[in-house]
Amino acid sequence: MTRKNSKLKKIGNISHVTSTNKIIVPSNKSPRIGLLVVNKNNKAIGKINDIIGSTKNPYVSIKTNKKFHKINVGEAVYLPPKNKKRRMRPRQAY
Repeated sequence: MTRKNSKLKKIGNISHVTSTNKIIVPSNKSPRIGLLVVNKNNKAIGKINDIIGSTKNPYVSIKTNKKFHKINVGEAVYLPPKNKKRRMRPRQAY
């Protein structure tokens, strides 16, 4: 690993891609829903959509970005450093 990728936290390897272009990744941890997910080059793949399965062996469902199309089964996915859930701005009253 290069220094650039040294702070990435590995979620797991891509198991398969669903017909709705969601990525399924078996994991040994349960990250929070809504967190950004990146590949080894620190390019955004998508956000965590759901966590399914048992608590001992969870599967992470990742909703892909429309811009990201290069998805290879077996490729590792990561959480970037200082990953924070995006907060929605409150709506302003009219």
